[in-house]
Amino acid sequence: MSEVISFRLDKDNPREARALEVLRAWYAQGYSVRHILTEALLELEESQQQDEVSAFALDEVNRALHQVIQMLERMQNGRYVAAAADDPKPKAALTNAFVASVRNAAKPGLKLD
Repeated sequence: MSEVISFRLDKDNPREARALEVLRAWYAQGYSVRHILTEALLELEESQQQDEVSAFALDEVNRALHQVIQMLERMQNGRYVAAAADDPKPKAALTNAFVASVRNAAKPGLKLD
């Protein structure tokens, strides 16, 4: 069953006068007042939900930025030691001693290169 909703818009109130203009413009295009208000309310709800998601994302970005700023401050104060950017000779993944130990422990029939 439908519910009756009735209200007045005051043309002396700038926001309500603008709302009335919008309502009249949409009504002139053939939309019913019921349709206009329904769509407006649904859009309002959706925009609020998007605002909440955006606020959450912005909070996450702010936290990450704060952490980066703290790290940069620590680096400037000398609390962190910067790693060497380029090592002239790359380190072997396995030491020669480890490879020799595996060769000695390998069972006959297995071949290690």
